[in-house]
Amino acid sequence: MSLEVILLAIGSIFPWGFYLIYTQPNTGREKRFFFIIFFALLLGWISTELVLRASAFIWPETEIKAKVAKSILSQTAFLAFVKAGMMEELCKSILIVSLSLILAFDWKKKEFLPETFLVGGFVALGFAGIENYHYILTAKEDDRIHTFILRTLKSSNAHLLINLCFALCLIKSNKRQFPDKYWYILSGFLLAVVQHGLFDFFVIPVGRFGHWAATALFVGIWVWIVKDRRVYMKEEKIYKEKPPQEKPLNEEVSQVVPEIIR
Repeated sequence: MSLEVILLAIGSIFPWGFYLIYTQPNTGREKRFFFIIFFALLLGWISTELVLRASAFIWPETEIKAKVAKSILSQTAFLAFVKAGMMEELCKSILIVSLSLILAFDWKKKEFLPETFLVGGFVALGFAGIENYHYILTAKEDDRIHTFILRTLKSSNAHLLINLCFALCLIKSNKRQFPDKYWYILSGFLLAVVQHGLFDFFVIPVGRFGHWAATALFVGIWVWIVKDRRVYMKEEKIYKEKPPQEKPLNEEVSQVVPEIIR
């Protein structure tokens, strides 16, 4: 393991992680942020292993003797929407929901807490960090900085945006009643698959148009996230843990002094 590559991989997700922590609203539960970030990054790494193992099991590499004519467009669509989009988002979404139910869910109200936003973001960054490490490691030494910049601005950004959208869908599902809540979360997962597929579909065929289209997709998703976050994660509407209030002196005296029987 190269220390330089490790530092570059960490640097490729650090700005986005700092943004998430810095902009997270005050909820009164800041003590659990460390555990959320740590376990979310860990699950992001685990999701990469799940994707690799699941892909190898479902699509084993076999030698094809006969030449089969396939459309480049269909191959790109399959790779973007199914092999990459469906598999990666399925693994990440399951882990995001699982960790959110443990660390960012109010079981009394049956509602996802604002910390779900952190869970989704750092699971995405954990996945992106491991992925960036492998891409930077396999790149030529002269191209490592260039690969680092591209992975930071595009790939880390893409994973983050897609999973932040899914995390917001979990938070927005609080407004839904059962069983509509489950269908809304499922629609959030399908949205993540479509977003991931579109990004890869534009980027895989290396070209100027694809990069411009992917950039336009980034801008649109960022605007969407910022708008919904302002609506559903307002400071004054967030579930805050209120400190125990001291009882008024009159109540304490009334409990100590016996009632006079008239």
